[in-house]
Amino acid sequence: MSLKEGARVVVETCMDVKEHDRVVIVCDEETEAIGKALRKAAQEITPHARFFKLEIYGNRPMEALPDQIAKSAKDATVTFWTARSYEGELETIRWPFINNALVAGRHAHLVNVTDDVFERGMAADYAQIKKFTEKIYRLLKETDKLIVKNEQGTDITVTFSDTIKWILSTGINHQPGMWINLPDGEIFTAPKTIEGRIVVDGVIGDYLGHKYHHKDLQESPITLDITTKDRPMITDVQTENEDLQDDFEEYIERHQCSKYIGEFGLGTNTYLKELVDNMLQDEKFPGVHLSVGDPMPQQTGASWTCPEKMAMILTKCDVWFDDKKIMEDGEYLIHP
Repeated sequence: MSLKEGARVVVETCMDVKEHDRVVIVCDEETEAIGKALRKAAQEITPHARFFKLEIYGNRPMEALPDQIAKSAKDATVTFWTARSYEGELETIRWPFINNALVAGRHAHLVNVTDDVFERGMAADYAQIKKFTEKIYRLLKETDKLIVKNEQGTDITVTFSDTIKWILSTGINHQPGMWINLPDGEIFTAPKTIEGRIVVDGVIGDYLGHKYHHKDLQESPITLDITTKDRPMITDVQTENEDLQDDFEEYIERHQCSKYIGEFGLGTNTYLKELVDNMLQDEKFPGVHLSVGDPMPQQTGASWTCPEKMAMILTKCDVWFDDKKIMEDGEYLIHP
């Protein structure tokens, strides 16, 4: 699938842009080609499409969202963000942009997207992904506890709150006030409790994902002990990679909330066949992922927030919904 074809899927299928929509696209130097492809696809439908490249407004990382971009996002009905993540920018520009974008519109977040991820990740049947994600949700609604294990040493039991929502992120976002990541295909929530140990040997997110890749985590996985007091939190970090240990511990020590597990999710995009070292796509890969930091309260209804959010992918997991095994060695045992 070309950038042009992928952009049309994003604009027409995923975001349902119409002639009356006011569209805003934010890119940077590394994602300019994707941003321009989205602009062209939008302009074929609506005359109201604005395009911004971050570097025009200052050096990266940026300390604040430029006023012109903030105002345009607030006035928009459909927004797209493709720019790369930099240390600190989640708090300084990305959350402010999203919050402005959701005042009157719907948002698609493609942070760190590459040409390859865009072309591969959008080459999927999002109607089928939606159908499969809804099937997983129906099973989860009847589940009291979820168990995850793998040969690498992961062994956790997870429970969920009746008052916190499961979010079905299917790649289809036609509703004001909502946002999705693209490429898409996952179901996630803010967990009530987690007890046990996880071994992160897949991919890690935010800006650390630029430094540590899948092969690094395969060679030196991160072992995290997790327990629940007022909410699930990391109590111990171990890895043989000293630089990774220091960087990870620095990340989760920034705030008290940075140690909390804010998200538990299952990837449901069965069209993806391998990890590609890009969290934007990899957390949609069939399997298990968790995030430290922000629990996405705008969507899940969680009662707390955090300026940090870093996803972590586990590989080749076995997963049980109560006593029903639904995944073995990272592959679903139920049909899409």
